[in-house]
Amino acid sequence: MCGITGSIGLADRSLLEAMTATLRHRGPDADGIAMGDSWGLGHRRLSIIDLEGGAQPMSSADGSCWLSYNGEIYNFRELRDELRRRGHQFATRSDTEVILAAYRQWGDAMLERLQGMFAFGLWDASARRLLLARDRVGIKPLYYAIVPGPRGPALAFGSEPKALLPVPGVGRELDPVALDAYLDLYYVPPPLSMFAGIRQLPPGHRLVWQDGRATVERWWDAEPRIVHGRSVEEWAEIVAPVLEDAIASRTVADVPLGAFLSGGLDSSTIVAVLSERGHGPVETFCVGYGEEGRSYDERSEARLVADAFGTRHHELELSIDVLSGLEAMVRGFDEPFGSPTAMLSSALSRFVRQHVTVALAGDGGDELFGGYPRYRGLRISALAGRVPPPLRALAQRVAEGREHSTARSYRRWARQFLAGLRLPDAERYAAWVAYARPPERDRLLSASLRRRLDEAGRVDPVVEHFARPARADLVERAAYADLHGFLPENVLRGSDRMSMAHGLELRVPFCDHRLVELAMRIPEHQRVGWLASKRVLRRIMRGRLPPHVLRRRKLGFNAPLGAWMRRDLDRLVDQWLAPSLLRARDLLSADEVARLVDEHRQGRRDHGLRLWSLIVLEQWMRLYLD
Repeated sequence: MCGITGSIGLADRSLLEAMTATLRHRGPDADGIAMGDSWGLGHRRLSIIDLEGGAQPMSSADGSCWLSYNGEIYNFRELRDELRRRGHQFATRSDTEVILAAYRQWGDAMLERLQGMFAFGLWDASARRLLLARDRVGIKPLYYAIVPGPRGPALAFGSEPKALLPVPGVGRELDPVALDAYLDLYYVPPPLSMFAGIRQLPPGHRLVWQDGRATVERWWDAEPRIVHGRSVEEWAEIVAPVLEDAIASRTVADVPLGAFLSGGLDSSTIVAVLSERGHGPVETFCVGYGEEGRSYDERSEARLVADAFGTRHHELELSIDVLSGLEAMVRGFDEPFGSPTAMLSSALSRFVRQHVTVALAGDGGDELFGGYPRYRGLRISALAGRVPPPLRALAQRVAEGREHSTARSYRRWARQFLAGLRLPDAERYAAWVAYARPPERDRLLSASLRRRLDEAGRVDPVVEHFARPARADLVERAAYADLHGFLPENVLRGSDRMSMAHGLELRVPFCDHRLVELAMRIPEHQRVGWLASKRVLRRIMRGRLPPHVLRRRKLGFNAPLGAWMRRDLDRLVDQWLAPSLLRARDLLSADEVARLVDEHRQGRRDHGLRLWSLIVLEQWMRLYLD
């Protein structure tokens, strides 16, 4: 895995070196610079395949194209064989050289032939054209900025925003629309970034820069194409070989490899397939907590799976001072990222990197196979309108009771479910996925920021994605929305930044685009039953996993954040959320934040996640705006 940079129209070697140096954590093994009359590419390398021959930036055999690339192409051997038959010659064993030859053969259409995770910049000197591309699901990040150059508009790009901040003309002004979206989602959705002058290239999109103009377009989509008339068993037979190949293809590496193991269905499936295919004993890794996080701890379940497959199992117990790694975590993203899983990913990645350089993880399994409880909630909500009003009122009163900080907060879930029943389908799902819908954000924002948003307008990407499929049921629409939002921008972004911060390459077999496209053909009732989720995946793994894994309810990769914050809440508030500080910033309502703090302190509501997101925001402003 690597870090990439580049610029067109800014022929300044010292600037490109400074941009590339910011990404050393993504590629600690080597660096490289290539430059021409008006272009330059930079690269930081974490060596995984062809340790000696894969140096970048790399040129095509005829010298007409140059590539700076971050990722892994899992079918590069098959592509190389096909390209050899077409007359191409290769000097290395790397997938980088295959991308260059594929571009020379097929042009931009080569993107559709790539299986893997990637973000790259490819300069075509003969056409004086830059191609930026990001993989289908958005596993690898890519940011860009358009700035004034000495001869007109110029473009700079990089794996992370920090690579663009040294570029003249890239300001650090806060984008109010991005801030509003962050308070709703706890991440900044593309194409926005928290910096007004920097943009994200969305997943499955490409950008072409030619003649001083940028053209951005989608090159892949995961729209549902439902196939009816098959049983769960028939779907299992169709999906199983694709799933197993997706896992097996991600074991190609010239360095040590392991797997995250929570004891849940997705990670256990990966370990089972690796073990069945002779990749044992597999190095497996799990995180747990002390007494305060007992309801979040999955170590006992992970041990049972590790014992069943004879893995070399490693455990890490965490009790985090939430401020101890805050600055490093925010620097890892360059933007506010409010999910506390980033803290866990950082600690676990640091631990795993002591043993292996590549690790497989189960990210994406819930989106593909219907694992989130909210998917079942959508099916149930379609019938909830038949419940008599007195019973719904009684349920609402029960849901409003005292809320405890546990891994499964049934009162909170019930409260969100009932509140969503009053909304249209798309807004209901957005309310379940997001954390602060417009009325809540209006209370949280300062009056001056609300006025700025009235002028600039708001974005609502969950609603937009949910409504996009032309013909789909509720669960299918929800899965589509998650594949274009929650998965790449929350789950995968956190995994990529925190693993890369410690030089660990994370591979995610469930995000194989062939598997995604296949899963998006399965009808919602075949994915999610009234009493069980992930019906197809459970059928595939029946008899291959211990029975308790197939029966287990989803827990998720979370931590006792509320308890961790409550133990030192006064210090957190004084240093990060003091009323005087909030009034000086004039972005948030000091009165509303004080209300959230008071409810959390008294235990009436668990606002740990929301307060944490505001602390992260304040830390980001101190690092990048002050």
